[in-house]
Amino acid sequence: MKNICTMWVGVILLGAIHSSCFARGQETNQGASAATTPSQFISAGYIIKKVQPVYPKEAKAKGMQGTVVLSATIAADGTVKDIKVESGDQFLRQAAVDAVSQWRYAPYRVEGVAVDVKSNISVNFSLGLGGAQYDADQAPQRDNPVNSGATQAQNLPPAGTPVTIPSPPAGVMRVSGRVMASQLEKKVDPVYPADSIAVDARGDVILLVTIKKSGEVGEVQAVSGPYRFRDAAIDAVKQWQYRPYEVDGTAVEVQVIITMNFAPPQTNGTVR
Repeated sequence: MKNICTMWVGVILLGAIHSSCFARGQETNQGASAATTPSQFISAGYIIKKVQPVYPKEAKAKGMQGTVVLSATIAADGTVKDIKVESGDQFLRQAAVDAVSQWRYAPYRVEGVAVDVKSNISVNFSLGLGGAQYDADQAPQRDNPVNSGATQAQNLPPAGTPVTIPSPPAGVMRVSGRVMASQLEKKVDPVYPADSIAVDARGDVILLVTIKKSGEVGEVQAVSGPYRFRDAAIDAVKQWQYRPYEVDGTAVEVQVIITMNFAPPQTNGTVR
Protein backbone atom coordinates (compact mmCIF):
# COMPACT_ATOMS: atom_id res chain seq x y z
CA MET A 1 0.00 0.00 0.00
CA LYS A 2 1.27 3.42 -0.91
CA ASN A 3 2.50 5.33 2.11
CA ILE A 4 0.72 8.60 2.80
CA CYS A 5 2.67 11.24 4.66
CA THR A 6 0.32 12.82 7.15
CA MET A 7 0.52 16.12 8.93
CA TRP A 8 -0.95 17.67 12.02
CA VAL A 9 -2.03 21.24 11.91
CA GLY A 10 -3.24 22.86 15.09
CA VAL A 11 -4.46 26.37 15.59
CA ILE A 12 -4.19 28.30 18.82
CA LEU A 13 -5.64 31.75 19.27
CA LEU A 14 -3.65 33.47 21.96
CA GLY A 15 -4.07 36.37 24.32
CA ALA A 16 -6.90 37.92 26.28
CA ILE A 17 -9.49 40.53 25.50
CA HIS A 18 -8.44 43.96 26.72
CA SER A 19 -10.79 46.71 27.79
CA SER A 20 -10.59 50.32 26.67
CA CYS A 21 -14.05 51.56 25.74
CA PHE A 22 -17.01 52.78 27.77
CA ALA A 23 -19.87 50.41 28.34
CA ARG A 24 -23.22 49.79 29.95
CA GLY A 25 -25.31 46.91 31.26
CA GLN A 26 -24.28 43.54 32.65
CA GLU A 27 -22.05 43.21 29.64
CA THR A 28 -22.87 46.45 27.78
CA ASN A 29 -24.48 49.78 26.98
CA GLN A 30 -23.13 53.26 27.23
CA GLY A 31 -23.89 54.99 30.49
CA ALA A 32 -23.04 58.10 32.45
CA SER A 33 -19.92 57.08 34.31
CA ALA A 34 -17.42 54.29 34.74
CA ALA A 35 -18.63 53.80 38.29
CA THR A 36 -22.18 53.00 37.22
CA THR A 37 -21.73 51.32 33.83
CA PRO A 38 -21.25 47.56 33.45
CA SER A 39 -19.14 46.26 30.58
CA GLN A 40 -20.41 45.70 27.07
CA PHE A 41 -21.98 42.49 25.86
CA ILE A 42 -19.58 40.67 23.55
CA SER A 43 -20.31 37.61 21.47
CA ALA A 44 -17.17 35.82 20.36
CA GLY A 45 -16.48 35.03 16.73
CA TYR A 46 -16.05 31.49 15.50
CA ILE A 47 -14.64 29.86 12.41
CA ILE A 48 -17.14 28.93 9.69
CA LYS A 49 -14.55 28.05 7.06
CA LYS A 50 -11.15 26.65 7.98
CA VAL A 51 -8.68 25.62 5.29
CA GLN A 52 -5.84 23.35 6.37
CA PRO A 53 -2.35 24.34 5.15
CA VAL A 54 -0.74 22.33 2.37
CA TYR A 55 2.45 20.88 3.77
CA PRO A 56 5.29 22.27 1.61
CA LYS A 57 6.95 19.51 -0.42
CA GLU A 58 10.46 20.70 0.35
CA ALA A 59 9.72 20.92 4.07
CA LYS A 60 8.12 17.49 4.01
CA ALA A 61 11.08 15.99 2.14
CA LYS A 62 13.49 17.41 4.71
CA GLY A 63 11.32 16.31 7.62
CA MET A 64 10.80 19.89 8.78
CA GLN A 65 8.25 20.49 11.50
CA GLY A 66 7.40 23.42 13.70
CA THR A 67 5.06 26.27 14.51
CA VAL A 68 4.37 29.39 12.50
CA VAL A 69 3.00 32.27 14.56
CA LEU A 70 0.90 34.82 12.70
CA SER A 71 -0.68 38.08 13.74
CA ALA A 72 -3.85 39.01 11.89
CA THR A 73 -7.06 40.97 12.00
CA ILE A 74 -10.42 39.21 11.95
CA ALA A 75 -12.46 41.79 10.09
CA ALA A 76 -16.05 42.76 10.77
CA ASP A 77 -17.06 40.94 7.57
CA GLY A 78 -15.48 37.71 8.83
CA THR A 79 -12.45 37.75 6.53
CA VAL A 80 -8.87 37.51 7.80
CA LYS A 81 -6.64 40.39 6.77
CA ASP A 82 -3.35 42.12 7.63
CA ILE A 83 -1.65 38.77 8.15
CA LYS A 84 1.95 39.05 9.31
CA VAL A 85 4.42 36.33 10.19
CA GLU A 86 5.81 36.77 13.68
CA SER A 87 7.95 33.65 13.78
CA GLY A 88 8.40 30.21 12.22
CA ASP A 89 10.52 28.26 9.76
CA GLN A 90 10.95 29.97 6.39
CA PHE A 91 9.86 26.80 4.57
CA LEU A 92 6.53 26.70 6.45
CA ARG A 93 5.55 30.36 6.60
CA GLN A 94 3.87 30.83 3.24
CA ALA A 95 1.77 27.68 3.63
CA ALA A 96 0.43 28.98 6.93
CA VAL A 97 -0.34 32.42 5.47
CA ASP A 98 -2.02 30.95 2.38
CA ALA A 99 -4.31 28.78 4.51
CA VAL A 100 -5.27 31.35 7.13
CA SER A 101 -6.00 33.98 4.48
CA GLN A 102 -8.83 31.73 3.26
CA TRP A 103 -10.47 31.35 6.66
CA ARG A 104 -13.82 32.92 7.31
CA TYR A 105 -15.40 33.79 10.66
CA ALA A 106 -18.76 34.62 12.04
CA PRO A 107 -17.43 37.95 13.33
CA TYR A 108 -17.01 39.14 16.86
CA ARG A 109 -19.84 41.45 17.91
CA VAL A 110 -20.06 44.14 20.56
CA GLU A 111 -23.66 45.05 21.39
CA GLY A 112 -24.63 43.10 18.28
CA VAL A 113 -22.37 45.15 15.99
CA ALA A 114 -19.59 43.34 14.11
CA VAL A 115 -16.11 44.66 14.90
CA ASP A 116 -12.51 44.10 13.82
CA VAL A 117 -10.36 42.20 16.31
CA LYS A 118 -6.66 41.42 16.32
CA SER A 119 -5.53 37.86 16.91
CA ASN A 120 -2.35 35.82 17.18
CA ILE A 121 -2.68 32.50 15.37
CA SER A 122 -0.24 29.61 15.76
CA VAL A 123 -0.19 27.01 13.00
CA ASN A 124 1.59 23.80 14.00
CA PHE A 125 3.11 21.55 11.34
CA SER A 126 3.90 17.96 12.33
CA LEU A 127 4.68 14.88 10.25
CA GLY A 128 2.79 11.80 11.44
CA LEU A 129 3.05 12.53 15.13
CA GLY A 130 -0.06 11.34 16.99
CA GLY A 131 -2.92 13.58 17.96
CA ALA A 132 -5.23 14.95 15.28
CA GLN A 133 -3.69 14.02 11.91
CA TYR A 134 -4.65 15.11 8.44
CA ASP A 135 -3.61 14.12 4.95
CA ALA A 136 -2.23 17.08 3.08
CA ASP A 137 -5.27 17.17 0.82
CA GLN A 138 -7.92 16.75 3.52
CA ALA A 139 -11.08 18.83 3.20
CA PRO A 140 -11.31 21.89 5.47
CA GLN A 141 -12.89 21.67 8.89
CA ARG A 142 -15.94 23.83 9.49
CA ASP A 143 -17.98 25.23 12.36
CA ASN A 144 -15.16 25.04 14.88
CA PRO A 145 -15.83 27.41 17.80
CA VAL A 146 -13.10 29.80 18.83
CA ASN A 147 -12.31 30.07 22.52
CA SER A 148 -13.20 33.69 23.27
CA GLY A 149 -10.92 33.65 26.28
CA ALA A 150 -7.97 32.93 24.01
CA THR A 151 -8.42 35.74 21.53
CA GLN A 152 -6.81 39.14 21.74
CA ALA A 153 -9.33 41.81 20.76
CA GLN A 154 -7.91 45.30 21.02
CA ASN A 155 -10.10 48.13 22.31
CA LEU A 156 -12.74 45.80 23.70
CA PRO A 157 -13.82 45.24 27.29
CA PRO A 158 -13.59 41.75 28.80
CA ALA A 159 -15.83 39.12 27.27
CA GLY A 160 -18.83 38.09 29.30
CA THR A 161 -18.72 35.00 31.46
CA PRO A 162 -20.90 31.99 30.59
CA VAL A 163 -24.60 32.57 31.14
CA THR A 164 -25.74 31.54 34.62
CA ILE A 165 -29.43 30.73 34.89
CA PRO A 166 -30.72 31.04 38.47
CA SER A 167 -32.80 28.25 39.93
CA PRO A 168 -36.58 28.77 39.85
CA PRO A 169 -38.28 29.95 43.03
CA ALA A 170 -39.73 27.39 45.41
CA GLY A 171 -42.94 25.93 44.07
CA VAL A 172 -42.19 26.92 40.47
CA MET A 173 -41.07 24.21 38.07
CA ARG A 174 -38.81 24.78 35.06
CA VAL A 175 -40.27 23.52 31.78
CA SER A 176 -38.45 23.19 28.46
CA GLY A 177 -38.93 25.81 25.80
CA ARG A 178 -40.10 23.19 23.33
CA VAL A 179 -42.88 22.04 25.63
CA MET A 180 -44.07 25.58 26.33
CA ALA A 181 -43.93 26.49 22.65
CA SER A 182 -46.71 23.94 22.12
CA GLN A 183 -48.74 25.78 24.79
CA LEU A 184 -48.35 29.20 23.18
CA GLU A 185 -51.63 30.78 22.08
CA LYS A 186 -50.57 34.36 21.39
CA LYS A 187 -47.15 35.47 20.23
CA VAL A 188 -46.04 39.06 19.63
CA ASP A 189 -42.86 39.61 17.64
CA PRO A 190 -40.30 42.03 19.06
CA VAL A 191 -39.77 45.43 17.44
CA TYR A 192 -36.27 45.69 16.05
CA PRO A 193 -34.73 48.99 17.27
CA ALA A 194 -34.63 51.48 14.39
CA ASP A 195 -31.25 52.86 15.43
CA SER A 196 -29.69 49.41 15.05
CA ILE A 197 -30.50 49.02 11.35
CA ALA A 198 -27.69 51.24 10.08
CA VAL A 199 -25.07 49.27 12.02
CA ASP A 200 -26.52 45.88 11.01
CA ALA A 201 -26.69 44.81 14.66
CA ARG A 202 -27.55 41.16 15.32
CA GLY A 203 -27.69 38.88 18.31
CA ASP A 204 -29.66 36.60 20.61
CA VAL A 205 -31.34 37.63 23.85
CA ILE A 206 -31.91 34.93 26.44
CA LEU A 207 -34.90 35.50 28.70
CA LEU A 208 -35.99 33.78 31.90
CA VAL A 209 -39.78 33.89 31.84
CA THR A 210 -42.33 33.00 34.53
CA ILE A 211 -45.74 31.86 33.29
CA LYS A 212 -48.62 32.16 35.73
CA LYS A 213 -51.23 29.48 36.41
CA SER A 214 -53.59 31.45 34.16
CA GLY A 215 -51.15 31.20 31.24
CA GLU A 216 -50.29 34.89 31.41
CA VAL A 217 -46.67 35.92 31.39
CA GLY A 218 -45.41 37.13 34.74
CA GLU A 219 -41.83 38.16 35.49
CA VAL A 220 -39.45 38.40 32.53
CA GLN A 221 -35.71 38.70 33.10
CA ALA A 222 -33.04 39.13 30.42
CA VAL A 223 -30.00 37.07 31.38
CA SER A 224 -27.87 37.44 28.27
CA GLY A 225 -27.66 39.23 24.95
CA PRO A 226 -26.98 42.71 23.53
CA TYR A 227 -28.50 45.40 25.70
CA ARG A 228 -29.79 47.25 22.67
CA PHE A 229 -32.29 44.40 22.13
CA ARG A 230 -33.25 43.46 25.68
CA ASP A 231 -36.11 45.90 26.22
CA ALA A 232 -37.68 44.95 22.89
CA ALA A 233 -37.45 41.25 23.77
CA ILE A 234 -38.99 41.76 27.20
CA ASP A 235 -41.78 44.01 25.88
CA ALA A 236 -42.76 41.41 23.27
CA VAL A 237 -42.76 38.38 25.57
CA LYS A 238 -44.82 40.16 28.22
CA GLN A 239 -47.66 40.20 25.67
CA TRP A 240 -47.55 36.45 25.02
CA GLN A 241 -50.33 34.19 26.24
CA TYR A 242 -50.09 30.47 26.99
CA ARG A 243 -52.53 27.72 27.78
CA PRO A 244 -52.18 26.95 31.48
CA TYR A 245 -49.58 24.29 32.17
CA GLU A 246 -51.13 21.46 34.13
CA VAL A 247 -49.72 18.73 36.33
CA ASP A 248 -52.21 15.97 37.15
CA GLY A 249 -55.02 18.20 35.96
CA THR A 250 -54.03 21.19 38.10
CA ALA A 251 -52.62 24.41 36.62
CA VAL A 252 -49.19 25.31 37.99
CA GLU A 253 -46.81 28.24 37.69
CA VAL A 254 -43.78 27.43 35.54
CA GLN A 255 -40.57 29.02 34.35
CA VAL A 256 -39.12 28.75 30.84
CA ILE A 257 -35.98 29.92 29.06
CA ILE A 258 -36.68 31.71 25.77
CA THR A 259 -34.11 32.76 23.20
CA MET A 260 -35.04 35.57 20.81
CA ASN A 261 -32.96 36.26 17.72
CA PHE A 262 -32.58 39.80 16.41
CA ALA A 263 -31.50 40.79 12.91
CA PRO A 264 -32.32 43.78 10.71
CA PRO A 265 -35.97 43.69 9.59
CA GLN A 266 -37.03 42.60 6.17
CA THR A 267 -39.11 44.89 3.98
CA ASN A 268 -42.33 43.84 5.72
CA GLY A 269 -40.95 45.14 9.03
CA THR A 270 -40.73 41.80 10.80
CA VAL A 271 -37.64 40.55 12.55
CA ARG A 272 -35.80 37.83 10.72
